[in-house]
Amino acid sequence: MLTKLVYDKDIATLTLDNPKKLNALSSDFVEEIYERITSLKKETKVLIITSGSPKAFAAGVNVQEIHDNTYESAYLNDFINRKWEAVANVKIPVIAAVSGYALGGGFELALMCDIIVASKSAVFGFPEVNLGIMPGMGGTQFLTRTVGTKIASELLMTGRFVGAEEALSLGLINYLAENDSEMMLKAQNMAVEISKKSIMSTRI
Repeated sequence: MLTKLVYDKDIATLTLDNPKKLNALSSDFVEEIYERITSLKKETKVLIITSGSPKAFAAGVNVQEIHDNTYESAYLNDFINRKWEAVANVKIPVIAAVSGYALGGGFELALMCDIIVASKSAVFGFPEVNLGIMPGMGGTQFLTRTVGTKIASELLMTGRFVGAEEALSLGLINYLAENDSEMMLKAQNMAVEISKKSIMSTRI
């Protein structure tokens, strides 16, 4: 299993747990995330997504899998399909708790969430430009909506990484925690607070 799903009453925590590959998002990994999310208990009011490794939330898409696909095969085989956007389509509030690298597809995954809490170790970026490709899971739109056209253009065109403190100043994240423990505590406390609100008011 590449993920762990734990419930605490009406709050679910999905942990990405493939540390050897820094949670790089392969098709199998995304399939498992999709299955976890689409099978959440009906009483779940808030979902937290985090990583089991302090080194990476998710360090992009599995590059080898990209290299193994031509444009034609990727298109015909529907390589990037709706399952990659499962988080964006969740009807309940989603909080990302990010430590370590959130790059490429990992950054997109975080941006799909409604709220981002990060530790000081968090690093965000879209290095796709260095590989001659572009974010393929809606990252251009998610980033532009979050920080505006000018900042988004810079980050997408240069591929430079953004540390946690700069991410906070740009409005990429909601809260900056000193360490991973504080990050998870903040995410959990926020989830509890949101879970007490009207379901009709918090459904996305």
